[in-house]
Amino acid sequence: MRTVGIIGGLGPLAGAYFYRRLIELTPAADDGDHLPVILLSSPAVPSRIAHLENRGPSPVPALVRAARALEQAGADFLVMPSSTTHAYYPDLSQAVSLPWLNMLDTVSHATAAQGIARLGILATTPTVQYHLYDPYLLPLGIAPVYPDPRSQSEIMAIIGRVKAGGDPTTLGLSLLEIAERPWADAVPALLLACTEIPVIFPQSKWRRQAALFSATDILALRTIAWARKP
Repeated sequence: MRTVGIIGGLGPLAGAYFYRRLIELTPAADDGDHLPVILLSSPAVPSRIAHLENRGPSPVPALVRAARALEQAGADFLVMPSSTTHAYYPDLSQAVSLPWLNMLDTVSHATAAQGIARLGILATTPTVQYHLYDPYLLPLGIAPVYPDPRSQSEIMAIIGRVKAGGDPTTLGLSLLEIAERPWADAVPALLLACTEIPVIFPQSKWRRQAALFSATDILALRTIAWARKP
């Protein structure tokens, strides 16, 4: 199997949850069947949200250092479980010689394979404002549907509270209420795009007909397939 290099810390809880889902979704009978993984979680990476909102420095130099450290440590390919941070994917993918598994492309193709034509997006405000998923979804015939401004503001506040260690049950129920508002009435599927969101979203309480897609799980399954490919 090939060694997975994970750029974590974007935020730390989302990175840890991604690694946990890698373990849980890997078909393994014992320890030896699991993937070789190198996880780097660096608090030195500046806020991607702050930079995209013109409030802070670029995270690119720190992300490049993280990618090169994983390369030197023996990773065979890289994954970055953060939709927002893929705003910098064009720069990062050229900074090292290792292949990258593009999360936005992976998630878009996985939803397209299910015949989805309209997809509700729960993500950070920069992901929505920069339409990061649009160049991947639209060519596949999928129309992204975004929350109304008030709902989006509340989603962003919840994501911030997850990063700050807020109560996951309370935050998850608040997010569920937002996902059940009229803005999402006409969508056949909903994407939990920000990787903080699958950590708290109470999927067992979802009662609507719309399908739920976790960007974290989709990326994890694709990572497993890449690592196990001969």
